Amino acid sequence: MKKLLITLSLLSIVGCIKKNNFYKNYPSPKIRKEPTFEKYFSTTVNDSYRNLEDIKDSLVDNWYRSQNIFAKTILDNIEGRDDLARELYKVSNRKSFKTKRINVTSNSKYFFLKKEADESYYKLYYKENSLSDAVILLDPKKLNINNRNDYVINYIKPSWNGKYVAVSLTYSGRDLSDLVVLDVTNKKLLPQILINAWPTSFLGINWLPDNSGFTYLRFQDTDITKPKFKQNSQSVLHLLKDKNGKVDYIFGNKTHSKLNISETIYPTTKIHSEKDKYIIGYLSEVDNYWKAYYANIVDIKSGNYNWKPLYGKKDKVLTQKGYFIDDKFIFLSAKDADNKKIMSVNTSELNFDEAITLVNEKPEEVIDDFEITKDAIFYSTLKYGVDANLYRLVDGKEEKLKTPKKAGRISLSNKSPYSSDLWVAIEGWTSPYIEYFYNIKSNTFSKHNLSSNIEYPEFNNIIAEEVLIKAHDGEEIPLSIIRNIDFNKNHNAPVFLYSYGAYGDIESPYFSSLMLSFVKRGGIYAIAHVRGGGEKGDKWHKGGYKSTKSNSWKDLISCSEYLVEEKLTTKDKITLYGASAGGITVGRAMIERPDLFKVVISQYGYLNPFRGEVIGSAGTNSEEFGSAKDSLECLSLIKMDPYLNLKKNVDYPAVYLTTGMNDPQVQPWMSGKFVAKLQSNNKLKNPVLLLADYETGHGDNPDELKVYKDWANIFSFIFWQTGHPDYQLK
Repeated sequence: MKKLLITLSLLSIVGCIKKNNFYKNYPSPKIRKEPTFEKYFSTTVNDSYRNLEDIKDSLVDNWYRSQNIFAKTILDNIEGRDDLARELYKVSNRKSFKTKRINVTSNSKYFFLKKEADESYYKLYYKENSLSDAVILLDPKKLNINNRNDYVINYIKPSWNGKYVAVSLTYSGRDLSDLVVLDVTNKKLLPQILINAWPTSFLGINWLPDNSGFTYLRFQDTDITKPKFKQNSQSVLHLLKDKNGKVDYIFGNKTHSKLNISETIYPTTKIHSEKDKYIIGYLSEVDNYWKAYYANIVDIKSGNYNWKPLYGKKDKVLTQKGYFIDDKFIFLSAKDADNKKIMSVNTSELNFDEAITLVNEKPEEVIDDFEITKDAIFYSTLKYGVDANLYRLVDGKEEKLKTPKKAGRISLSNKSPYSSDLWVAIEGWTSPYIEYFYNIKSNTFSKHNLSSNIEYPEFNNIIAEEVLIKAHDGEEIPLSIIRNIDFNKNHNAPVFLYSYGAYGDIESPYFSSLMLSFVKRGGIYAIAHVRGGGEKGDKWHKGGYKSTKSNSWKDLISCSEYLVEEKLTTKDKITLYGASAGGITVGRAMIERPDLFKVVISQYGYLNPFRGEVIGSAGTNSEEFGSAKDSLECLSLIKMDPYLNLKKNVDYPAVYLTTGMNDPQVQPWMSGKFVAKLQSNNKLKNPVLLLADYETGHGDNPDELKVYKDWANIFSFIFWQTGHPDYQLK
């Protein structure tokens, strides 16, 4: 009854909104403030809505659910929204089938996830070889494990010989999962169920070379509302013979106290091939340069966990990008090389101060990826994050390869460092993802036969431009602009301006029928490659990091001003979009220049970073944004926090936030607190909506139809607010 009354009340609100066409003192769901004042060094911080962090409290939970109903009621009444959702789904679902998570074993067996066009979820498939027919190995909806029948598969890893497949099962958008093992011969699951895994991140599952078991990172506390969530994780080994699901702790603070492994560090492991002699253990964190150890795999299996130092953070080896190959360890490094270089050390010494350079740093190209085959080292580069090239190194001779088409991004994968097989995936802003098999003998590329290649003729008149614009301090910011070829500069098009700027991530080109559909409707899709990302190498990351974080949102502001100055749009047509850590960038840009934007969209946004350190899900984010325990970094954290910097009596743009209530990476209350504070603004004229989804997590939604509905909500909200006549309230 309470839900019905709320819905009826909100329906009456829609009528008022339509009549008045603005949101002055509109009755959004209310909740009382319970301010918390805390002193950090010489600064007192006022956290007005700390109470919204307790999402299990009945009053707080009711507020989130009321916000959800409020947002849905308004969005459901935007004309054209439903037709748009159907069209987005139709365009994106044009392929007869979709595949992902393709794995090829060393004996050329294929394992992959696939869904037909009329299916809503992926099943596990298998091919004996590249030419054989695919057969279904596992349909997750036919499982009944732990009294659940709503599992989806989000990760697979076959054993090296292809006799077994480890399968990750999850539900409701959770990243944490259960692991089961499938016997490929009889298509039956082994009896053990392994819990508290997260193989889509944290280096996945790693099979032992003899196929007898595998390692993975196991989490202890899995309640996302608990302060210790995600902390004290441990790498474990499971042997298939242990049918009761037994695991052995092999790397972490439980077994190696002398290594002083912090409770927020993720002690991950990696085995790269079935011929590996060593397993590598990493102290993984959000920083891109980790400390690493190694151990003999035979010793690990026998219970002798004797980990030896491999390299330190000072050696600046990029994440897990290092391989033991025969008597060498070959790795990607940013030491004295902002754009990275490929190096090698002898395994007999492992002296990284005496490492030999195999591929030198390039002046304007960042080495983005590399793989090793038995014939060569292959690597891809990116110029300003958007122009990709492919190279190979054979016997010390470097050669640039001509790709089948112009590449915005190149991804590489191999079967094994001891095989010749290499796959090259190419993608661009306006060119769909295509994976090729590269034949080194003939120097040719052939399309992968698991790809369903579809043309999109309706996007033929859409082009991508790359420009450099001046920032507030004179730095040149790369800006990607995707528009219709016949665009009139005085058209004042609605602009969807995307920005991220964190962790050194590169926002390289990708094909999105969703975004191109927005452009087809007369919009412009722009990507601001702001500092904090890695488009110009390591220095670009450090230019939007901790005390320099303000450059991220100032760069975004400069990009927005450029679009207006060039008459591509006007201030009342610009939408900012930022997800996850991108919430800091767009949130602070909105606060610093509320007059410059019409709409701000953030999905699962990191909008209260000052509180990130007190929650387990934040992990090692203090390495990226700073720590409140440090007197200088504390001030930077306060400065970058969108929630703390919201002001009263300011005419902010329209805001639409989405959050997943099962999000294990960014707490949903970050969006909740931001919305509550913004809705309490005395000068509020524009709509502020929060869609709190109780069936999703950090953006990975297996229900594709729902994904298109979510994006139809976003686009129709933008079109409504920017004055599109076909998207007004009913």
